Amino acid sequence: MTHFRHVYENAPAIIALPAAFRHRRVEIIILPLDEPLSEQVGQAKIEAVDANGWPIGFFEATFGSIPDFPEREAQGEYEIREEFE
Repeated sequence: MTHFRHVYENAPAIIALPAAFRHRRVEIIILPLDEPLSEQVGQAKIEAVDANGWPIGFFEATFGSIPDFPEREAQGEYEIREEFE
């Protein structure tokens, strides 16, 4: 058995796993099928992405969000070393 997929019309409080998946390392993904992808799912928001995989409008929303850095203090004089022969 390589995978198990089951669509519930009314999801139960407890979902039973097939015996072949018990006591193994598995990944469980739960996706609500009755909401559009642009709506919030729990705490995460699924958004449309551009060709490079970045959320659309990400750079426009974050551009300039880092405040100006303070001026750098003087670093002193460079040490003069002996030259190689």
